[in-house]
Amino acid sequence: MAEDELEEAEADLRAARALVSAGKEARLRSLQAETEVNSLRAAVDTAKAERIGAYARLSALAGQTTSYTALAEPLLARFEPRANYGPIDPQQTAPYLAAKAESEAAARRVTLARRQAIPDITVSIGVRRLEVDKANALLAGISVPLPFFDRNRGNIDAAQAEQRSADARASAARLEAEAEINAALALNEAADARVAAAEKTLQTAEETYRLARIAYESGKSPLIELIAARRGLGTARGVVLDATAARLDARASLARLQGLTITGEPVQ
Repeated sequence: MAEDELEEAEADLRAARALVSAGKEARLRSLQAETEVNSLRAAVDTAKAERIGAYARLSALAGQTTSYTALAEPLLARFEPRANYGPIDPQQTAPYLAAKAESEAAARRVTLARRQAIPDITVSIGVRRLEVDKANALLAGISVPLPFFDRNRGNIDAAQAEQRSADARASAARLEAEAEINAALALNEAADARVAAAEKTLQTAEETYRLARIAYESGKSPLIELIAARRGLGTARGVVLDATAARLDARASLARLQGLTITGEPVQ
């Protein structure tokens, strides 16, 4: 969008120089247009440098040794169609499933602790030679661990307390997932409405700039009005860009809750 605005500003500058040469416009107007063009060129150079940095960071995240130089398709444009919002089951979200797994593991530890409460009684049988009597004696013995009397109560109580804590975390995760789902759905609805409003504003700004350019070239309005109309157009383009970026964030939050990638594929 910055490059489009720069091209328009350069076209306005050429028109201003032509009118100055014809004696129909003051030199000051031409200087104002030239200053505007220089500012936009600086903004475009900054945007290009930021784009290079963004591609480098993307390459690092993807584990690529060669930095990307472009995207196969515009990412923001993929979310123009209305997304399939739901329904989303809060009990299928990743945070809840993780908390549920912790609760199940805690329940197994309780079962293990209760099994350990049963004493491991060992019975031994052997034969001993009695040299005095010149005979063999049958020996039998029983071994009972000392925890036989406390029934492993301390470990059972600790495991049960851990299970109650895990169950509470699972319940909290479910409630939090429900709240996040409701918020994500609302944000996506708001993001769609914001993009639609921004696009209408952009259409109005484009028409305003078109009429201002026609009026300027026919000598019916000064250059300052054309510059103001183009600045309004640039502002409207920025609003659209911000709105589409916010919609991308909303789609990403919704995809995370659905267990999908941002492009809609299941997470492997």
